[in-house]
Amino acid sequence: MKKLITTALLTGLISVSAINAKTIATVNGYAITEKEANQLLKVLTKGKVNYSQLSPKDKKQIVRRLAVDKLVIKTAYKSLSKKERDFIIANAWMAKKIRNIRVSDAEAKKAYNKNKALFKRNGKIVPFSKVKNLIKIQLKQKKVIDRLMKHAKIKMK
Repeated sequence: MKKLITTALLTGLISVSAINAKTIATVNGYAITEKEANQLLKVLTKGKVNYSQLSPKDKKQIVRRLAVDKLVIKTAYKSLSKKERDFIIANAWMAKKIRNIRVSDAEAKKAYNKNKALFKRNGKIVPFSKVKNLIKIQLKQKKVIDRLMKHAKIKMK
């Protein structure tokens, strides 16, 4: 029930922001707003062009691209289970967090040396240079998890 209420509130907030934005097109009943077009154009043109400056032909291309994005998102959301959606969201969140974390080569080398036995392939230890990036990703994930768990309040029942 709590999840249903949360979903309804989020949907309502998204709908309100979509209502406040000028709708430039719809795809299968879903609004495509000028704000969304301008956000896409900001990325594509590095902020040099906005939707109102486009020719009708270019506007149609931008709307088509946004329509594809919107349909993929809506279709994926409907076809994925809650467990699958949660998994994707967790992975996207983790990827976002680890982008801001730095791990030095020295830290990675230390972890490699401490766990060399784990880096075997066909009975031989894989050279550090081949696993350095994997180790860095794992160390970044560990740092995110450690920060997250530092403030966790786990109560056993």
